[in-house]
Amino acid sequence: MESKILIVLAVIGAILLFGLITPPPVTERGELIDTGHFVLEQGGVPIVEENYTLFFSMEEGYMLLSEASLSSGDQTITLAQQYQLDRNFTPVLYHLAADTPSGSQLISAQMGTKGLHMDVLVGSAHQSVDIPDNRNTIILDNNLISHYAVLLIAAEAQSIDRDFTAVIPQALLALPAHLDGPNAVEFTSGETRHTGKLYELRLGDLKLSLIAREGRLVGLFNPSQGTCAYNADLFPGGISLETSTQETRSLPVGVTEQEVTFANKGIVLAGTITLPDGTTEPVPGALFIHGSGPVDRDGNAIDPASGSVVMAMDAYRQLAHALAEVGIASLRFDKRGVGLSDGDTASASRADLLSDVRAAVGALRTQQEVDPERAFLIGHSEGAYLAPVIAAEDESVAGIILLAGAARSLDEITRWQVEANLRQQGATEKQIAEALKKEDQYLEFVKTSTGEWGDHTLAELQAAMPWLTGDAAAQLVATPLSLSWLREHYLDDPASTIRQVACPVLVINGEKDLQIPASEAEGIKTILEEAGNKDITVVVLPDLNHLLRHHPEEPNLTYRHLDDPVDPRVIEIITGWISEHSAR
Repeated sequence: MESKILIVLAVIGAILLFGLITPPPVTERGELIDTGHFVLEQGGVPIVEENYTLFFSMEEGYMLLSEASLSSGDQTITLAQQYQLDRNFTPVLYHLAADTPSGSQLISAQMGTKGLHMDVLVGSAHQSVDIPDNRNTIILDNNLISHYAVLLIAAEAQSIDRDFTAVIPQALLALPAHLDGPNAVEFTSGETRHTGKLYELRLGDLKLSLIAREGRLVGLFNPSQGTCAYNADLFPGGISLETSTQETRSLPVGVTEQEVTFANKGIVLAGTITLPDGTTEPVPGALFIHGSGPVDRDGNAIDPASGSVVMAMDAYRQLAHALAEVGIASLRFDKRGVGLSDGDTASASRADLLSDVRAAVGALRTQQEVDPERAFLIGHSEGAYLAPVIAAEDESVAGIILLAGAARSLDEITRWQVEANLRQQGATEKQIAEALKKEDQYLEFVKTSTGEWGDHTLAELQAAMPWLTGDAAAQLVATPLSLSWLREHYLDDPASTIRQVACPVLVINGEKDLQIPASEAEGIKTILEEAGNKDITVVVLPDLNHLLRHHPEEPNLTYRHLDDPVDPRVIEIITGWISEHSAR
């Protein structure tokens, strides 16, 4: 169950009527030091346009004002912000208002005696949090490129440390950030080549490239999400980098790969077979079973509309190479409707995905380099729900590996997620109780529903969930997870399936996983032991998050360390376990 880190951050659960944000008169704003019109594109399609002005006065410091329009599907959301910083670029006051089809929302942040106090208000729902230490802190929002223009000015003035805290008010989050540079860079606009300065920004999991020219931000690139922002006043034709910031990938020595396709009921699925080089006899093989949502063969979350990567997990590719290095083949494939695979990901049910996995098992076993009697399944997140189903019905499966798996049904897990996330944010017991009441109404609707989201009117949805706004209903209809997928998972009893698994089982969970409780590992073990399975290995790793990265900080749902490799402990345990259980 991957979190989809979209550049349009779930549109801003928060904001005021525009009339409540009253900018100071022009004569009181100070000296105009920067202005511009930014365009943010994803896959070449504009999704945000922002006009901004930045003023400075010795008495008040900096004042940033901007208006923006954000396109999300067939909806347009207008944003207005007022952001005040002192002369040292420390946030003083921040307001962001969004006018959405279902009403206005508010996000605010204000310096106080307890630090930076942040509020998010959506209708009658209100959440707040304090950031105790607001020194060396700056507010950043991917929807508003002007924030990065301010960051660049602060960096060039050496008024902010290269290691700083990035505050994201709409998510009530504070993330570690690091800025490198500047380095000389060449970029083009149309047919003209330009020189500028390149800054590399690490913001949580994201790596962004900031392009400056003559002291001003002119471009921002987010390779992992396929987005590019540019100052349209200066470069109306957009800009492109001459040098790639993407990592050049190559196969490890002794590892080969082949592209493969296989069919399932008229749908052609595409994948990669990874093999140890120079095999002279069939070797053990493993099949990777994805987590939820639109996920490609490497485990990356994909935007189905543009095909661009919105979260580069890359875990399955790394594990496949590690397996091949110890003599184990593997197959990983694009989910239906993703990458080079046919089908529609938005309408895919749990039953559809299970059918695809069965076809993939057959494809793995038909590879001449693979021993069909030594086929293992590696299920991650949702895949850890599906792998036991295949193993229970196919006694020839040599073993299953459950990564971030659960013993309880998905509806119980999602309810736990809501409560755990709110407690981490410091919500009151009353707020938690209200949120869980809404979650229970949502879960009840899904479990008793029929058809798909598009088969239900807004009135029907609101009858079951009275708190549901028009915007929220539109997001449900547009979700990449079909209603049938949710319903089948919520009604499924994974414990009954786990009891039927007789093959060896390896369970790996992480203590820093906020999507699946680490305690689920022991729950799986207990069920297997009570059913008589005697070959069970359970490992709960400290400082491991849901996406299999070493995560020494407090657990959170904003993933970090994705630029780091998969935790070596995970690789060592998996390769060692399969090698041991496939030895002849």
